[in-house]
Amino acid sequence: MTTSIEVFYSFQSPYSYLAIESIYDLASKYDIELLWQPFSAKAAGQSVPPTPVLPDKLSYLYEDTKRFAEENNIPLNYPENWPEVEFDPGRVTRGALVANDLGFLMEYNYKVFHRWWGEGLNPNDEDFMNELCDELDVDLGEFLSKSSSSDTRERVKGIYRRGRKLGIFDTPTLLIDKERFVGLDKIPFVAARLEKLGLGH
Repeated sequence: MTTSIEVFYSFQSPYSYLAIESIYDLASKYDIELLWQPFSAKAAGQSVPPTPVLPDKLSYLYEDTKRFAEENNIPLNYPENWPEVEFDPGRVTRGALVANDLGFLMEYNYKVFHRWWGEGLNPNDEDFMNELCDELDVDLGEFLSKSSSSDTRERVKGIYRRGRKLGIFDTPTLLIDKERFVGLDKIPFVAARLEKLGLGH
């Protein structure tokens, strides 16, 4: 029997970017269905008070992410002035729901993450979405229209509200029967759980 795993992830998170390959890899090795939940307070219209970033914590984040990226041959280029200045994730977060509806979420996730964190590009630049839709071979106008619809906006808010009720506080978080596995370093624990459940191919 296929087990569903909910994946709460954020395009704002370098850890979500670094985890995506490992998460999709789980689906190739185990009899599971990944239910991707783009999770963002900002994209859901929540006012997020600025929190001071501890210098030691930030320097470790850079150290940790660059180490993982180098070990796994993943390109990583932090956007200029991050995290003091953060890009607005609204458009690409809503776009993930549309991409899922249209059947190309996996390719969308890879391309958005790579452009944002692999190349350090601004997702709010006009060229970002133009070039993305060109690469995905989808109609830009139609995609943007569906992404900006009130229905799509409400769905983003609904995912955020439901995630908060489930205790989601960081990304990536994987849920197996509402049990939380939080962070890039917990993905091996998810794999071990799936092995124990006898879900290997």
